[in-house]
Amino acid sequence: MRPQLLHLSGPLRGRTVTYDDSALVIGSAPSAELRLQDAAVAPLHAVLEYHADDCAFVLRRLDGRLFVNRSEITEVILQDGDLIEWGMAGPRSRFRAYVPEGSVCKPVRKMFADAREVKRNSGGVAAAGGLARDLLTQATMPLKIGLPLFVLALALPLSWLAGWLGGRPARMPQRADDVTVAELERVRAVQGEQASELARLQRANVVFGQVQRQWSKGVCLVHGIVRMRWPNGSPVLDERGMPLLAEYTGSGFLAGSDGRVLTNRHVVTPWEVMPQLQLAAQRGAMASFQRLTATFPGGHPIDVDPTRIRRRDDDLDVAMFVLPIEQLAKVPVLELHDGPLEDLEDARAIVVGYPTGLAALLAKADALLVDALRTRGADMATVIDELAGANRISPMITEGTIGNVQDRMIVYDATTTNGGSGGPVFGGDGTVIAVNYAVLREFTGANFGVPIRFGKQLLIE
Repeated sequence: MRPQLLHLSGPLRGRTVTYDDSALVIGSAPSAELRLQDAAVAPLHAVLEYHADDCAFVLRRLDGRLFVNRSEITEVILQDGDLIEWGMAGPRSRFRAYVPEGSVCKPVRKMFADAREVKRNSGGVAAAGGLARDLLTQATMPLKIGLPLFVLALALPLSWLAGWLGGRPARMPQRADDVTVAELERVRAVQGEQASELARLQRANVVFGQVQRQWSKGVCLVHGIVRMRWPNGSPVLDERGMPLLAEYTGSGFLAGSDGRVLTNRHVVTPWEVMPQLQLAAQRGAMASFQRLTATFPGGHPIDVDPTRIRRRDDDLDVAMFVLPIEQLAKVPVLELHDGPLEDLEDARAIVVGYPTGLAALLAKADALLVDALRTRGADMATVIDELAGANRISPMITEGTIGNVQDRMIVYDATTTNGGSGGPVFGGDGTVIAVNYAVLREFTGANFGVPIRFGKQLLIE
């Protein structure tokens, strides 16, 4: 298998290149197999490797920063269509799976789709050059033969048209008083639209960068261990005869300067959604927390007082807990959106949250720390403590588009993982517009959030 990259911007913009190397070193140094001369690209930036055993391409950072689908990564298995950014605001490329020998490298429809994407990133000239290069180098032999004939056939009427235009009287040099008021207004309107679109794109890049650098630090990893006891105080036993415990992770975010954190209802009352705990509760067992902590990037786990948890009276999946403000000195309070979500000018949704599971947590650590934790058989609480001490707690950030706004729910296509429940959903204006709460995996593009106004009601009550 071979990797193929469509270069959307940077020194190779507009080109689709299929690489033969099984280990492709990317960087700005002359020794790099894929050389990207850009200020954001390190000399030895990253390596793209094919793992034959897994039939997968793995992208791994070396000395530079890597972003895949807007999320910073250290190492990731690439999927067909992934968007790669080589460094902060660096060149962008679209990853493609290889095409077997003897077949078309790129279908014509994909050539035109790629050209449209290059145009959005680098303009029409780069897009036209990339499309022409694709047609001449990536197409089937019949298309390669037919293309010159088509151009020749098209050249005849074009040459006649050029001759007709050339035979017309030359226009006199224009004067200011030749420009009509209507023409001037039309040009102004077009220029205004272009300026507005440019400003929107600039704002979009600024907002995502702010979420990544600053506001994500206000999103915490929630870790809980719940135990169940009967009214007489004896523990509920599981099928192995051991005390019934449930461990989980979720997300939350600082929404008030007084230490108030918004999250999901099911993050702070997991016995309402976990089947084993539900069954025990229905039989009269009572739940209590053996451990409940919130960990922000750059800080250590903070114990959550279960008596300071508040839930809504209805069934909306929003809740709140309060943390000691003296432990939140460096944590930013996120700005909550004010006003109807239907009026949002920018339809983007930026979701910030922590994926669940030990593997997702350990992926943030360096190899030596991972080996030490695995050797000791560390439990999740220990892993979180040590990752926090090494400043390795950080959320994932994904970006998508709002598809539907309803009274009690918004729908968006930003990728959401298990464990991201309770995290903030930012709008294009940089304010929190919803609390992320559900993923519908059977239907691509359907992730859900509770509109932030329902969370704000908890903050003021």
